[in-house]
Amino acid sequence: MFSDYIKITGRGEKGKRALTQQEAHDALSCYLNGEAELLQLAVLLMLQRVRCETPEEAAGYIQALRERIDPQWGKVEVQLDWPCFAGKKRQPPWLLLAAKVLAEQGKRVVLHGHNAVDAVKYQIESACPILNIKMVTTAAEAQAELDKSALCYIPLSAYCPELIPLLALREQVGLRTPLNTVARSLNPLNAPYAMHGVFHKGYEKLHAHAALLTGEKNMVAFKGEGGESEINPRVSTTVCGVRTLADEGEYFEQEWPTFLEESSGAHTEVSAEYLSRVWRGEHHDTYGEAAVIATIAVVLLQMQDCATQQESLLVAREYWHARNKEL
Repeated sequence: MFSDYIKITGRGEKGKRALTQQEAHDALSCYLNGEAELLQLAVLLMLQRVRCETPEEAAGYIQALRERIDPQWGKVEVQLDWPCFAGKKRQPPWLLLAAKVLAEQGKRVVLHGHNAVDAVKYQIESACPILNIKMVTTAAEAQAELDKSALCYIPLSAYCPELIPLLALREQVGLRTPLNTVARSLNPLNAPYAMHGVFHKGYEKLHAHAALLTGEKNMVAFKGEGGESEINPRVSTTVCGVRTLADEGEYFEQEWPTFLEESSGAHTEVSAEYLSRVWRGEHHDTYGEAAVIATIAVVLLQMQDCATQQESLLVAREYWHARNKEL
């Protein structure tokens, strides 16, 4: 019974424990199969939220939701999985320009996320049409668009609609749940590389350890600006991840120094129109261009296109300046 999972997690100080990976998988599967109520799942998730979910619990939930994704998505040829679930408030989503640059260089990039109703944050999905990033809703459309432009955006509703009402729990209870971690980690197309942004420092380690448990080959996670998967160039960044050596995954950490010294990082216009002006070269934004370059650099080093951080930053800068300014 589902109540057993609640008891395991919520017993007294001496009796409670975290769920194992298998128990977490079974618990979420139980709900998805209609064998438990939303209230029961919400109680379990909030108990885990209070002490912070473990990598094993996150991994179990990830596996349960991946089983709901149509296998056709996994047949699409893609290189980089780029989840976008936080939205932006202080800065526009510079990650979209980084993704466009990488696509121009032949990297097949899939952005995916959920256009949550949030009056405060600007949602990434709403910016895509203005930046000529096509939204696709089927695996066939994704394959065709990646063949054409090497870049597309997939809404959560297209590959895992079961997760949408569960993410909505955040609005009802006022707190994030472990499923906010899980949403970023689904990698629905099974891309060989993945990049996660987190809002709270420390969660980058959780993402990486969960990825190791679920068999990810190469992924990185870091505290991004506003919680999105883009580097904040005004601060140093700890990148945690998984890399595969000799067919075996291993956890790693790397430090990226502050890229942009003595910059105010003042809030600016948060819109796709502003991003398009910067892309076309009509407006120069020191912070934004640094964010784009630094984010590209993390991907280049992850993919081993460059041997060092310094080299990856130099190449990223070259890619940015060589971009096709037409949208």
